[in-house]
Amino acid sequence: MNKCDFELVKKILESGEVLNTGEQEITVKPLPDSDKTGVMDQREFFIRSAIFAFQKSMPVSFSVQGMRQVTKTYCLDMCSKKIIEDSFDLDVNGRNVKVFSYVTADGASSRLPAMIYVHGGSFIASKAEFYKEPCRYVAENLGCRVFNIDFSLAPENMYPAAIEDICAALGYIYGNADALNVEKDKIGMFGDSAGCNLVLAAILDNKSEAKVSYAGLFYPCVDLYSQDKLYDWNIDMFDIADEQKELILSRLQLGRADGEGNNDLMGAILQAYAGARYDEIKCYPDVSPIYADLSIMPSTGVFTAEYDGLRVQAEYYSRLLDKAGVPNKHIRYRGVSHAFLDYFGVLPQAQAALLEMCGQVRKVWGDEE
Repeated sequence: MNKCDFELVKKILESGEVLNTGEQEITVKPLPDSDKTGVMDQREFFIRSAIFAFQKSMPVSFSVQGMRQVTKTYCLDMCSKKIIEDSFDLDVNGRNVKVFSYVTADGASSRLPAMIYVHGGSFIASKAEFYKEPCRYVAENLGCRVFNIDFSLAPENMYPAAIEDICAALGYIYGNADALNVEKDKIGMFGDSAGCNLVLAAILDNKSEAKVSYAGLFYPCVDLYSQDKLYDWNIDMFDIADEQKELILSRLQLGRADGEGNNDLMGAILQAYAGARYDEIKCYPDVSPIYADLSIMPSTGVFTAEYDGLRVQAEYYSRLLDKAGVPNKHIRYRGVSHAFLDYFGVLPQAQAALLEMCGQVRKVWGDEE
């Protein structure tokens, strides 16, 4: 796959219209090189159609190992500066947790703000190292240190192990700010998919003195229950052209609150994450953050994909932030689906979304250029 043209990224950054739903405002970013509606970005379509064809040719039942084998990323190096990479290990309740770090070579000796990243993967799959390219890019473009947590995966380490890992990393970075050359009053967090869920859970469960000043949420999973009918979920909310209907519908399975999604898959994921405790904890604030007291949340960026079943709950979460008086900006990227950061450097929306986040963080930190 080829690197995306930065001119396409610029078009996305410089475009967009505000959609006022009557309940909230969402900035909608158009396709950078097409006026078509109801279809995927041509690059996303190429990627997803190949994966979908393979999945149809070799249908398999869910397994954790199978999920781990197919959960891969294809991220490209988009940095223009030399990036120094390092890591350290934490012992968290007997679990070894590796934390990777990234900083530009010309900023390595300076005291800098920090962003902490938590990867997605349904709580059971993926690795921190799969997402080093987006982390390196944020380090360069935000002029900060980025810490990337390789937290403990379920089901070997069920809830709340991953949250404990992330809280420990947050507390360690804050408590060792001098040694790590971090500005302790400028610490933000960002994540994608299940990683967003863990970011929000860590903010809620944080027992250290660290104060998280910003949360960047990329296609977040914020409701693991989805049965309380707190928000409407209707397929008519999605603009789908007939020519791509089968493929797009396959990308809308997670988070469908209308009972028509892949409920067996969701059930298996939840069983792996929470085990027999699911019914007990499904509405805990650090499991489904839509049930949390959101007034304690930091300034937030919500970045959603047009063709993502989780989009509806993310929009609801953004409305809850509005009601709680929490500053937040919601941006929806047309033509892409869940996990578009997995193709950072290929999909211009991934690069544009990270740059949008960097701009938001600068405002929060008072570091606007």
